[in-house]
Amino acid sequence: MFLPHLFTFLENKKKALYFFENPHNRSITPYFFNIFKMKTGTHCIQIQCGCKIYEPSNIKRPFMNKTLFRNLFIVLSFVVILLPIYPSMRSYFSKTCITEKYGVNYNEQRKKLGLHPIPASWGRRNLDSCIIWYNPSGNIGHRWKNIYFKGCSIKKELDLFSFGYDAEKRQYTKVLEVTTDYDLQEKVLDIRYKVLTASYSKQIEKKDADSLISSLALNDSK
Repeated sequence: MFLPHLFTFLENKKKALYFFENPHNRSITPYFFNIFKMKTGTHCIQIQCGCKIYEPSNIKRPFMNKTLFRNLFIVLSFVVILLPIYPSMRSYFSKTCITEKYGVNYNEQRKKLGLHPIPASWGRRNLDSCIIWYNPSGNIGHRWKNIYFKGCSIKKELDLFSFGYDAEKRQYTKVLEVTTDYDLQEKVLDIRYKVLTASYSKQIEKKDADSLISSLALNDSK
């Protein structure tokens, strides 16, 4: 007769269901046993196999469940802590990445591509899907550059040039928008030029846009 090995169990207040593994044929057999609670509060379990009775005082309950639940609790605790702040962390790292890759450090590459650089003296404002570099002084000339992104990939640049400003209405009277689109490999895909006034909006050619920009004092962009 072999001493069966405790595999797992399901316990209630009156009975316990034990599964024992036969070490010879690897079969698993369920047994129901009464649990006699002693005065000390411990459980005394008598296991009958064939005609022999074992009192396995050294049989311990499996620790797998405790370990599993402890590890699961630790994992869930981290999830509960990190889940609310994950979007903020992701946004922070994305903006930091875009600022380092396509901020002032990218100016030399912009010049090679015929794009307008970001002056080092400009301010910066971070929004959910774009970063705005803006001219902190004046109302005429290169006013701002918006960089739209997803993750750490640039999607679009939008430059705005002002040619007139109504101080009473506190609005620009004539502006030029230069939109630079990037492809999935972050290469320049297309550049578009648009003039906007209070009465009209129209697309123009690059040479016309260059002519307008050259008429401005772009000291802040040099």
